Amino acid sequence: MKIEQRALRFHCAGNALIGIVDVPERPLVRGMLILTDSSQYRAGSHRQFTLLSRLLAARGVAVMRFDRAGAGDSEGMRAPQGVEDIGAAMKEFFIHVPEMKESVILAPGDAAGAAALYAAGDARVTGLALLDPLLPVVATGAPAPALRYGPRSAADRLFRRAAAFRRAASRVVGRPVSRESQTPSVPPALAQALGGFGGRVLLVCGGPKSGNLDAARALEGQHPRSRRVEIAHAGPDTRRSAWRDAVAFACAGWLGSW
Repeated sequence: MKIEQRALRFHCAGNALIGIVDVPERPLVRGMLILTDSSQYRAGSHRQFTLLSRLLAARGVAVMRFDRAGAGDSEGMRAPQGVEDIGAAMKEFFIHVPEMKESVILAPGDAAGAAALYAAGDARVTGLALLDPLLPVVATGAPAPALRYGPRSAADRLFRRAAAFRRAASRVVGRPVSRESQTPSVPPALAQALGGFGGRVLLVCGGPKSGNLDAARALEGQHPRSRRVEIAHAGPDTRRSAWRDAVAFACAGWLGSW
């Protein structure tokens, strides 16, 4: 199938955002908008989003990926949640693919929360594909911290380094930190957004050794129409093409299953 790739420049809150849309010759009515987390830009880690876009476009699915405000080639500063730039990108997506009637959002890592918050308010979004979602990790029984996205401040980084040093020191003296005392927590705003979302949810994560498996399980319990797929070694930074392909085919299969 012939595929046309278009470079996009659109605006959100006065800032120019840069994106790419892959438009098949005969687009299906359901497309996919790909977000990035705070550590990536529109190509994705090891070009994973580029390869996924080509795979889906070859199957007739229009795909748009873009640099969110303050990332990659886009202007501005990244907002705490970034819902506004998702809305601007979705508007641009539907303009360039008028045949499209609905869209799913694919979001990795810390972009999962922003995707869910946006999807709860846009009826055109019928699905969420969350790859290795990140959630705050708190001590069991402690209140969940506020929902937060975007680059960490210097104070945040210093705190995390100090915590890592304390964990390392405890191992040296023979007192390992128990993972059982910590659990990923679903922030109330995110739980409410997922609970009220009328579409479908796909959760893709690594196998039992994945650090985000507990987060995926926690999110799975927030939505009755969710599906969790575990792919060993297929984390967001995987370098093996076979693992990237497995993630891509899992997303493609889910996208065409309803």
